This record gives sequence, C-alpha cells and structure tokens, in this order.
Amino acid sequence: MMVFPLIGQKGEIIPLTKHIGFTLDAEENMYYEVFPDIPNFESAQFFEINNNRIEARITFVDYTRIKVSRKAYKVKELIRLQNRLNQKPMLTDGIRRSYRENLTYLRTKEVLENIPTGQYVSVKHQNGKWISGTLLSYRNDKLSLQTPFAVRQIPIINMERINYREEIIKRPEWKLTMYGVAAFLGFGVMEFWNRQTNPSFGPKWHNRFMGAIFGLIAGAEVYDTSMILLSKKTQFGLTPAELDKLNR
Repeated sequence: MMVFPLIGQKGEIIPLTKHIGFTLDAEENMYYEVFPDIPNFESAQFFEINNNRIEARITFVDYTRIKVSRKAYKVKELIRLQNRLNQKPMLTDGIRRSYRENLTYLRTKEVLENIPTGQYVSVKHQNGKWISGTLLSYRNDKLSLQTPFAVRQIPIINMERINYREEIIKRPEWKLTMYGVAAFLGFGVMEFWNRQTNPSFGPKWHNRFMGAIFGLIAGAEVYDTSMILLSKKTQFGLTPAELDKLNR
C-alpha cells in the first residue's frame, strides 16, 4: 500500500455494496472491518481502473492533515469482499453512534480549538515527556503554553496526548468556608510570630491583620485550584497508540 497526497481522481467510482454506497465512512469501516490495518481511517472509495483492476483510495488523518493511500484489487477479490459484507447485518444508527464516540481523531482540530484559553493543560510530547502549563492560544496547528519558566510552542505533530478539563465546576457555597479557614490560619501564623518576637501593641495587631489578609488572598487561590482539581479531566489521544491506551 502506498501513500499519496490528495490529487485528482481517475476512473469510474463504483459502490462497494448497496447499503454502504459509494463511500465507506469511518463508522462503517469499524463495523465491517474492511481496512482494520489503517490507523485513523477517515473514508474510502473504489474506482474501476480497467476491466480487471479496482483501486481503493483510502483517506486517513495524520494529526489534522488528510492523507491518501491506495490499494489495488482484482475483480474477483472485490467480489469476495462484497459477498462478505453483504452477509453481515446492516450497521444500525445506535451502533454508529457508539463507534463515533471513539473516533476522536476525526475532530482533533475542533477539540483543540474549543479548549478555553486560561485552562491548565498537560501535553504528552512524542519524546515521552509531559509539558504542563496554562493554555494561551491554539493557532496554526500549534499550542502555546505558559509554563512556570517560559512560553512553549508545541506543534500538533509533536503531541501524543493532551489532558484538559472541558468545564470547571463551581461551588460558591464553599467560598465562605475556605476563605474563613485560610484567614484564620493566616491570623494564627502571625499570632505565633507575635509570641516569638513579642512586639508592642500596635505592631502586634498590624501583624494579625496582615496575616488575615494574606490568608484571604491564599483562600481565593485555594478555592480556584480546588475547583480545577475536582473538575472532571478529559484525556484526548492524537495518535493511534495513545487512543488504544485510552480505550483499554
């Protein structure tokens, strides 16, 4: 099997079977197992090149790029394939929907574009290392992440998996408790400091006040961090190997 860029098609297109029609899509390929060895399969069409040669033109997704491979059949081979497919029950809408949930590679670009900026994400690089940071943007097939030390530009072709949270939960009823506990702890820390240093009355209350203020500020950070950590994490695989790991 050879891989080619998208070019003009030659030959007359023929239906694979009556119920599949002229185009074999990704869900049908999973169900009928026509091309089980093609990772990230997108679709296929069959063309009659001459009286004894049929050519399947198979499109598949390489990250966000569509590529094409070709596979040749003799007429007898195609007829055997068609007979096998006709013996299997038709693909139902329910089975199609269940398959579609696993075909995440068909919507890679859509998924990356819809991750909210400001979201904390973790990216598995093709070298096996994880890069974590705040998402600044996704443009030109590159993720821009603010890491603790620098802004990293990660091309999609170097990514194997990305972990993110589609939605951050909100628990406003927790705010008062978290802020109060944090302010009390800040007050307590400075009270301990007062006892160690034994300042005069004015500085003593100033220290207590500043401890409570810093506690409130820390409480806001603790609340936001807690909401992020408690939110459901989504793992999205960009390569067949990572998709296979996630689907086990």
